[in-house]
Amino acid sequence: MSRMATYASEEGLARDPDAPKPEEIVAQLHSILASPVFLGSKRCHQFLDYVCRKSMAGEAGALKERAIAIEVFGRHPDTAGQGEDTIVRVGAREVRKRLAQFYVTPEGAASTVLIELPPGSYVPEFRYAAIARLQNAAPAAVPEVHLHQPEARPDRRPRGLAVAGICLAATVAAAFAVGRSNMAAPPEAAFQRFWAPVFQSQEPLLIGIGHPIVYQPSRRATLLNAQRLPPTPFPTQQKVELPAEDLDGSDMVPVMNQFVGFGDMVAANEVSQMLARRSRAVRLLLASSIPFAELRLAQTYLIGSLSNQWTMQLAQNWRFQFAWGVDHIAMIKDTQPGSARQWTIPVKEDGSTPDDYSMICRIRNSPTGALLLISAGIKQFGTEAAGRLLTEPSQLGAILNRLPKGWEDKNLQIVLHMRVIGNAPAQPEVVASHVW
Repeated sequence: MSRMATYASEEGLARDPDAPKPEEIVAQLHSILASPVFLGSKRCHQFLDYVCRKSMAGEAGALKERAIAIEVFGRHPDTAGQGEDTIVRVGAREVRKRLAQFYVTPEGAASTVLIELPPGSYVPEFRYAAIARLQNAAPAAVPEVHLHQPEARPDRRPRGLAVAGICLAATVAAAFAVGRSNMAAPPEAAFQRFWAPVFQSQEPLLIGIGHPIVYQPSRRATLLNAQRLPPTPFPTQQKVELPAEDLDGSDMVPVMNQFVGFGDMVAANEVSQMLARRSRAVRLLLASSIPFAELRLAQTYLIGSLSNQWTMQLAQNWRFQFAWGVDHIAMIKDTQPGSARQWTIPVKEDGSTPDDYSMICRIRNSPTGALLLISAGIKQFGTEAAGRLLTEPSQLGAILNRLPKGWEDKNLQIVLHMRVIGNAPAQPEVVASHVW
């Protein structure tokens, strides 16, 4: 019988004497997470680190789907654990795949400790590699059985039974083929279909990034502020701390087309790197500098919502739209007749928020005449999360597989929600979608 060890804390049950020591497991975990295989996926890195440390702390019983959805993927406790939520299962499959890839690298093959995530479980198992090789090399003994071979006799079964057997076999085969055709495609296949027009094109993808208006203090306000503050080696980092009566509207100078948002930058970087790995080029421009005539000549990816003029103009007739609500609060609204759905977020004076919403659009029949992709959030957090999602085959593919059949030949919009933890977006979850 194979010996697998799941670790408890020192205060817990005694561990298997043939299993690796905790310090050996920690060292192996560090090697795996630092390898190129896991450095390429933040979520897989977090997943494996979380389940290993929980198991070693004697909390393997807490490694349930709902807990992992909340702790690793940032799911809201009210939505985590729903029956249709496959994010944890997809994440586990991706971790298993990357572990297998690691152990065929020279570094992995030389490892003395194995860390495995068995199919159907979120509890990792730890073994010495030498013991595992012995167990795998020693097949179970099979008792020798001598069979008496009867004399060959002519087959006297009625011919009708043979024909019925053939028909039954054909029926079973046909049913199996139909069942296979109705199964959802692997997430990676759906990801490939989403990006297929871009992957197959020899022309670079045009990326139009948002162009927010940034306000900075006037020269007068800057000098007046400097006189009131103590000297600093980094004067550009000084805050404006003048009383209100010393400032007026003319002291806030708008700066156009010189800055980009952090979320926009992350989205552009993630997609550019993903395409570079597939030997596909991009052209990166501020959306404000792209004439409409150029949009008609290229497949385009627009980043940003209210800060991107083309996102706002081209989406005017789509079901889900970015808009300004009451008290000039930004939102995503459902324009379907009879629908009152809208998604807004609480934003503090400093721009922070505990939540954000974003939208991914893939428009085959766009006003430009070419493929149009959009990822945009109400705030920079949503834009960042949507941009990352576009480059993650397992996560994006799992979402696409829940859309109506034939989505790849139609237009689609997906509305996403994500929590903001430590000024960074958690894994997004779908709140609405539309395919037409």
